[in-house]
Amino acid sequence: MNILITNDDGISSAGIKALETVLGKEHNTYLIAPLKERSVTSMALTVFQSMRVEKVNENHYIADGFPADCVNIGLYAEIFPKIDLVLSGINRGVNMGYDMHYSGTVGAAKHGALHGIPSLAVSSGRIDPEDGYIREARLVLDFIQKYGSLIQAGEIWNMNFPPEISGDGGLSQLAFVRLGRRRYHEKYEKTQIIGGVSEFRLNGSLLGHDQEAGTDFEAYDLGKIPVTPILLDLTHHVRLEKLKST
Repeated sequence: MNILITNDDGISSAGIKALETVLGKEHNTYLIAPLKERSVTSMALTVFQSMRVEKVNENHYIADGFPADCVNIGLYAEIFPKIDLVLSGINRGVNMGYDMHYSGTVGAAKHGALHGIPSLAVSSGRIDPEDGYIREARLVLDFIQKYGSLIQAGEIWNMNFPPEISGDGGLSQLAFVRLGRRRYHEKYEKTQIIGGVSEFRLNGSLLGHDQEAGTDFEAYDLGKIPVTPILLDLTHHVRLEKLKST
């Protein structure tokens, strides 16, 4: 399988290196990642200006752009062969619930799905682990071997690893669940410059979530590995049908 690997934490992150190292033993891996961290950029694309792209070797590039840019270049710039799977991660921190709308990790996977490529986004609740996310990368390899063929074109599967996985610590702890409801409370730091001009800096977000059964949050809190299939279609179909009948 030809796997395009990218992330939003930047080329120097341990998570993407772990994926390239582990998956490269079983698959053809093609890595293109942002030069620097591009978290919380969703599906942002660079348009109306050029990007600098550096070739490290035949299978490894660095782009001064966003995660979705990296996927776009990997698919259309004729630097790689035909891609079978877009893999984004391993993100430093989880992406669950409504994080889907912000995450650059998920945004890269969504961009792959937008162009008809089965896509997988992977995140971890471990922050800078000593093993460099090798534990997660090995489980991602196992997951792709077992479930990769089930990811259809136009689908994004979102996977999150808890710091401590319950049970045997393997794929037996997978939980296929729906997205939960994330709650955000933002705080801004204001600096007066002159007159009515001020600088506002987002100075941290308090993240919470609703306690609901059958969600990625519940599975994660239980030490399971939540996996959620996501579609690009944002239509509220139930609401739409009710409106049609009015």
